[in-house]
Amino acid sequence: MRFSYALGLARQLVLAVTAVAVIEIPVAHLVLSRWSTTAALVVTALSVAFIGYVLVDWAAAVRRPITLEGGTLTLRRGLRRPVAIPVARIVAVRTVPSSDGLTKEALRTVYAGEANALVEVEGGSTHAVALDDPAAFVRALERVIGPAREGLESQS
Repeated sequence: MRFSYALGLARQLVLAVTAVAVIEIPVAHLVLSRWSTTAALVVTALSVAFIGYVLVDWAAAVRRPITLEGGTLTLRRGLRRPVAIPVARIVAVRTVPSSDGLTKEALRTVYAGEANALVEVEGGSTHAVALDDPAAFVRALERVIGPAREGLESQS
């Protein structure tokens, strides 16, 4: 199963940042070039590289969704390293209204915006994620958590 996290708020943020940058980069270049051509070129190059990174990172987020396959939940966030969690180690999953009530220890796998789902894992770790459809994510995980944990307990 695949769960997207880059089509809602994330897409809007990327498009807004890119639109602002298209206007801001040339203006900043012109203003800085009056002071220093070198500074203008450096700032322009860094700004273009940053926008390029934002677009490539978002494209990776679209192409690399969070997956639930083969007894493993793989949490992804753009170009960053994925986190693989065996389903048998998941204690609970639930939707949350925002990141406000999260503990400092909660691991955030949020691409953009607020966390809207929490995955609690054995050992006390919690992963906060922001998904386009958190209810479908929770339903899918709840269907597999019980059987996976029962299989783990019967092996003990």
